[in-house]
Amino acid sequence: MTNVLTYYISSIATLFTGVKNPLALIRLATRNPSDQPLLLKLKEGTSFSVVTLMDAWILKETVLDRQYEQASVPLQPDWVVVDIGAALGDYSVWAARQLKQGRVIAIEPFPQSIQLIRANLAVNQIKNVTVLEAAVSSRAGQTVLQLVTGQAVQHSTAAGNGSSSVTVSTVTLSSILKQIPEGRIDYLKIDCEGAEYDILFDTPSDALQKIERICMEVHDGMTLHDHHEMIRFLQSQGYSTRLTPNPVHAELAYLYAERNRTS
Repeated sequence: MTNVLTYYISSIATLFTGVKNPLALIRLATRNPSDQPLLLKLKEGTSFSVVTLMDAWILKETVLDRQYEQASVPLQPDWVVVDIGAALGDYSVWAARQLKQGRVIAIEPFPQSIQLIRANLAVNQIKNVTVLEAAVSSRAGQTVLQLVTGQAVQHSTAAGNGSSSVTVSTVTLSSILKQIPEGRIDYLKIDCEGAEYDILFDTPSDALQKIERICMEVHDGMTLHDHHEMIRFLQSQGYSTRLTPNPVHAELAYLYAERNRTS
């Protein structure tokens, strides 16, 4: 309990000291989520339109704490990065700023999130991000997106207990690879609330061969699968793996996988 409390106190301090307009955080905590987005300005140089306090917390984890980088490796300037579950564009904006010659493909199915992504790309003058409005799935077509809270970061094609739902288009990871001129993904980021199992387990091995690195948030308890099964699967596909547990939520962790290449 002490470690959890310490984490949250430290995180709140990071958030308040990391923004130029901390009063906006107070407004987020007291406003109606249906109100117009607020612009949160970070001291590290980016700004984001956000709707809820959860959006601000995600910015803290992705941009201020750099949790994906901490759990994996620094991005290289010429990489092709794919962001599955782009939410409000937090990771895509952060990654795009690291890529001088590379680019990002941001994939997100939720219409309201797409609006935030485009707004956040514009306000940060990001030009090397392509936005794809779809959910990544085991098959192309359509699926039902469960809206757990209606927030940009709280929806899933895996969970079946949403307060409401919306039908969205789906694409496969294999089809995304075919649209990439370079024919490869240097870094695949996934945060899709449990759908990571469906996406990766049903991706053919020849497609996975073209993905060098994967960093994902794994979710236990949302499906019949868990992170142990994901680790075994990735290792069977020729990846080395590293797990970084979530400091407060036992059912969450960051899983990094890097392809073993013979010299």
